[in-house]
Amino acid sequence: MEIALIGDRHTVYGFRLAGIRKTFLMEEISQDIREILKGLFSDKVGIILVTEKVAEEIGNILEEAGRLRKGIMPIILEIPDSSGPLPEKIDPMRGLIKRTVGFEIAQ
Repeated sequence: MEIALIGDRHTVYGFRLAGIRKTFLMEEISQDIREILKGLFSDKVGIILVTEKVAEEIGNILEEAGRLRKGIMPIILEIPDSSGPLPEKIDPMRGLIKRTVGFEIAQ
């Protein structure tokens, strides 16, 4: 399984330094985002990381792509970008667990 990232320049470069090879700069791919997501769904990608700001821009496309998913793979996770988390965002892992398990797990 591979990990893919769609995000801003600083986040993409940081993940490339960490060894993630499938990275996409949002400013370079904004027109082709549907095709890129379709390609990631058909590749052996297990996790697609999307920065929060990018996810806000392409939220409807991510929802549309989520409907194409067969089973639980790939998992799409929103992560903070290089400037930090957005204050109004809910923890994406908590939301994923709630959807998977069926109820909220308290701390």
